[in-house]
Formats: sequence, structure tokens, C-alpha cells
Amino acid sequence: EGIITGPAHVLSQGTAYISRVEVGFPIGYFYGFETDGLLQNQDEVDAYVGPEGKPYFEDQRPGDVRFVDQNNDGVIDDDDKVMLGKPNPDFELGLQLNAEYKGIFVLTTLTGKFGMQVMQSYRSFADNFTQNYTTQIFGRWHGEGTSDRIPRLSSSSHRNTNYISDIYLHDADYLRVTNLTVGYKFNEVLKGWTWLQGASIYASVNNLYTFTQYDGMDPEVGFGHDAAWASGVDLGLYPLPRTVIFGLNVKF
Repeated sequence: EGIITGPAHVLSQGTAYISRVEVGFPIGYFYGFETDGLLQNQDEVDAYVGPEGKPYFEDQRPGDVRFVDQNNDGVIDDDDKVMLGKPNPDFELGLQLNAEYKGIFVLTTLTGKFGMQVMQSYRSFADNFTQNYTTQIFGRWHGEGTSDRIPRLSSSSHRNTNYISDIYLHDADYLRVTNLTVGYKFNEVLKGWTWLQGASIYASVNNLYTFTQYDGMDPEVGFGHDAAWASGVDLGLYPLPRTVIFGLNVKF
């Protein structure tokens, strides 16, 4: 078929592969089920049926995910999977700004990526309810109108979390203040000091701040498992640290 699939059990144990390579599509694009919110009440459960009036799932109940039947055949299966998003940005930004006034200098570097998504795991084992969730689970469905994204909790393996779908998908655009350096040059103070050509002090902060709507620890996710092209899966890996450096430069 000319299709390369990424590894399974990556987003969490018990899930199918997420990433896929296919001619005509972005490399490593996310592949899974499109959803149409959650079933909020019994009326919506009763109405979630195929063309012949048969329920898509015999055990469906309020709080479950409403998967989209792409081919309208009355069955939710692999034929209904579509492209959900992509881990690589449409464009990247790099900007450096420098300013100096009366010995005071400011240097800043901005970086950003736009037009990409991240698949974010809510827990490490989708088929084991004893595993910890992230705090996002506090926003789960627990009654009509309480959530239209994160489904109800289940005490056993369930398609709500086992099926790779867009409930895991998040926009990951960001603009990061990669570095900000502020300092002072003592050029005027040191005039006449022939043995000293210059001196300056500075404070520098790396990874100062990231402007993003993504609620994970870091939108710049590089995880690719054993396939370098299969990136953009956030498993709660350690984010970039923020570091502060103080320095003194002396030139003789």
C-alpha cells in the first residue's frame, strides 16, 4: 500500500499505532478516529446508531466518546480512521533583538513553531485503571454538560481511551523567549585605565517563558520511539529547564 506505520503501545499500553507515513500526506502524521464530542445523556446514547438503527456499541452509555462513522456503514472500525494532525510545523521562527543605551545592553532570542499538533497521553496504561492519570482527568465527564472532550472514567479497558482519536490531540503552536540577557558595560567608567580594555557584567536567563495554548509541560515534543519520523507524542517527558547565569567579562 506504500504506507509505513509507527510503533504501537506508544501513547499508552493497549493502543494502536499513532503515526503514519503515506505518499501525499505530511510525514509522520497522526492517524486515528475523528470524534464528535461525548454522549451527554441517554437520549444521545439512543440516537447514536448506524444507518439501519443499530447502536454502534452495545454497551455505550453517557460519557462515552461519539466516534465518527466516516463511511456510514454502521460500524466503527479501521476503515473510519483518518488523518488527525501532524507533528511538524508549517513554519518556524527565529528572531534575535539587540539594544544598547549608555552602557546598558539587552539581548534576546525568540524561537517559535506554528501549525503543528501534539498527541498527549493522559495515563501510561489505557487498559489498566490502577495507573495514575494527569490532573487533566479532573475535567472528565461526570454528568451531563461537564465535559465534551475527556470521557467518563472506566474501571476496565475501554475504547474511550484505547482507540487512538482526536481526544488526545492538542494544538502546540508556541513562541519561546529562548534567551534574555541584560548587562552593563563599564566603558565610560574605565576610560583612562590603559591596562584594562573593557569590562561588563550581565545576567542571562535561558528558556525564560513560552507563549502557548498547549497545557502540557512543553509543546516542543521530540519523542519518536524507535522511529525518528514518528514524533510529537507527549508522554510527560522532562521539559527544558530554565537556567539563570550571572557573569563578568574582563578584557585586558
